[in-house]
Amino acid sequence: MDKFLKFIKNKWFLLGISFLSLIYLFFLGKIAQLIFTGYLETENMTTLTIMYVFVNFLFAVLMFFTRKQIPTIITAVLIPLESFVILIVGFGQWHIIIPPVAVSVVIFLACGVGESFKTVAGTLFLMMFVVGGLVYSVFLNFGISLRYVMVDQIYGEDQELDYSARSHDYLTSADGRYRLVTYTKERDGLVITEYYAEEAYKDEEYPFATFRRSFGCRKVLATAYENAAPNPRWISDRLLYIDGKTVDMEELFAPPEDDEEEEETEETTTKEPPARITVTEAETPEAAGE
Repeated sequence: MDKFLKFIKNKWFLLGISFLSLIYLFFLGKIAQLIFTGYLETENMTTLTIMYVFVNFLFAVLMFFTRKQIPTIITAVLIPLESFVILIVGFGQWHIIIPPVAVSVVIFLACGVGESFKTVAGTLFLMMFVVGGLVYSVFLNFGISLRYVMVDQIYGEDQELDYSARSHDYLTSADGRYRLVTYTKERDGLVITEYYAEEAYKDEEYPFATFRRSFGCRKVLATAYENAAPNPRWISDRLLYIDGKTVDMEELFAPPEDDEEEEETEETTTKEPPARITVTEAETPEAAGE
């Protein structure tokens, strides 16, 4: 027993084990990326949460055990920043946010850096979490989030997805590359249904969880139909028929640069440009009859 204790306390053994803490940096970065770009689906949220908490706890024990080693110290200083990113991109999903934040606090306070550095950096981290979280929550009240800003900058669309209004009854193309997702919510006394096309081939699947790629989705239709429906259906792997229009997925998801090239050559070709209008106003059945 004494030999075993002496072995696990050996500085070279502790140094080697401390490099495993760097995996936690990658883990938190991946979590931030997944919850920002995708919608989490799971059959058993309780099981997934227990596993997630256990993984965070396991890394916390490992880092506490090697808290004086340089790789662990580096990790301890960086993980509060990653935890803050997770707080912002996953704001409101507290079962995802709380475990890494708790681990960050404990390991940062326990790591082998000087007390002066802990005081200064700890104060900055505390201000970052408290002030940053409060300011971001205010922006969310006005419908402005990090996703909203990024979509506007990259795709030129004002887009904020309310996952609570998302339907799980997907309409997926035959090859599984694209899917049509509906979001139904009440606005100004009307029930508005929005149809979004998503790139299903970018989904990421893990044990007990699937992250449906929602970042970069395109709005195809927004309507307040009551007695009529847009009747969407897939004509082929890339062509979607909805509300009397045919939408080509490859053209819909084409990068903005391609759109500029199409505009430049518009005058020199007789081919009609692809339909890029992604939102159509609702048409009442009476108006349709006229």
